[in-house]
Amino acid sequence: MIFGVPTAILLWFLANRELALWGPSGAHVNDLGFWLIILFFALTSVVFPKLYPRLLGKVWRFIIRYERHW
Repeated sequence: MIFGVPTAILLWFLANRELALWGPSGAHVNDLGFWLIILFFALTSVVFPKLYPRLLGKVWRFIIRYERHW
């Protein structure tokens, strides 16, 4: 779960940045969205402990690939 919180923060910032640049006026992911992302990572780490590292790896690879594109 230690790596889940920074991952959630990066996903939240990434989504808000894209919505600010390309989305409709005033669009953003609110605080509830941030807490839902953290809750998703927390539940996944508890329910599927062997799947959790692979999931985080895929998320980080997506973030790196996406940022290299821009």
